[in-house]
Amino acid sequence: MRRYISTIYIIAAVALIVIFGLIGRVPLGLRWLLVMGVFVGLLALIGREVTGTEQAVALRGGRLDLRFTPGRLDGVLIDSRNKISLSRLQLVLWTVVVLSAWATFALHRVIPVVQGRLLASDTQVVAEVAGLLAGDNVVGEAETRRAAAMLEAITGATVVIPADEDATAAEAFSYAPLDIAFPQEVLLALGISIASLAGAGLIKTNQATNPEGRAQDVAASRLENAQRRAATMGNQVATLESDKEYMLESMQSGLESLDGAPPTQADLDAAQARLAAVTAELQAAQAATERATKRAVELEAARNSAVGELHAYPTATEARWSDMLRGDTVANFQFTDLGKIQMFFFTVILVFAYAALIWSIMSMPMASDVLQLAPSMRLPAFSDSLVITMALSHGGYLATKTTV
Repeated sequence: MRRYISTIYIIAAVALIVIFGLIGRVPLGLRWLLVMGVFVGLLALIGREVTGTEQAVALRGGRLDLRFTPGRLDGVLIDSRNKISLSRLQLVLWTVVVLSAWATFALHRVIPVVQGRLLASDTQVVAEVAGLLAGDNVVGEAETRRAAAMLEAITGATVVIPADEDATAAEAFSYAPLDIAFPQEVLLALGISIASLAGAGLIKTNQATNPEGRAQDVAASRLENAQRRAATMGNQVATLESDKEYMLESMQSGLESLDGAPPTQADLDAAQARLAAVTAELQAAQAATERATKRAVELEAARNSAVGELHAYPTATEARWSDMLRGDTVANFQFTDLGKIQMFFFTVILVFAYAALIWSIMSMPMASDVLQLAPSMRLPAFSDSLVITMALSHGGYLATKTTV
């Protein structure tokens, strides 16, 4: 049964997507959110399966049984180094948003086919949409122009408004519910994301097969510096602790002035101030020692578990979301990667902005009815300059991967 669990998840997800998509009474935007939630849930369940582990459990009678322990919900984002991958995240975001929108639009446009209420081929689509917008009022020029604008936004094609004398003329069209085009910009964005994922994989493969690379030399040098720093700070802590003990003993035995007179309040205040200063300096030195020691331990562990030049975790449970914004090699995994940071923010902003464009189509007046009248439709597009910026962003991201 365990081996078929992923198949069951996929079948259940497909069934839920179809059900949610065909519930015509539910607002279109809400159906899209439900479908998107199914996509995310499916990926989360698959991630648990991929990163799960089987452990031998002793039963009565001395028998052993294998028990499966589910892994992490974000397992689909974890790569072969047991680290969360930024390339995987941005590809998942684009796939979930675009594919869920396409599925929602397609299932919504299939509803009239299932119900057998297709328009006759001689129906004027513009006039029909204008009638929906006008409601109980008389269709005027304003409604006709709004109808044409809506159809242009949905289909991506130029809509010609019929003249008055041709308003009742026949206009044949073929209603194709699955004729939902992907704009060239969206296809390029998906292509760039896939190419970035493949390019990052090639770079990592090259680094993984180079155990004597420059990253290892840099990591060894940083480890030596960290150990030296930890030793220096340790000596400083020992000196400060000795000074503090001496001052405490002096204060407990009673401070005396040079002429043997009892200490004045000013002498006591000065001694307290010196003690406070030494204590603060000691605390700072102890914190610096802990940081240096921790860094040295991390560097040594990273070198021992490294895959070639790449930093890796022993198990998927150790993967962190901060890995997306850090370096990949043993030389820079403790530092943030500016190339990753700018690509992360650019990807998130662009994906959510595109989701807002899709939402704007779904929330147009009478959008549910108009989408079932348009013979075809197209997902919203964005500017070519954004595609170029996205390509430059991914290029910079891949370029930083080749540096130590």
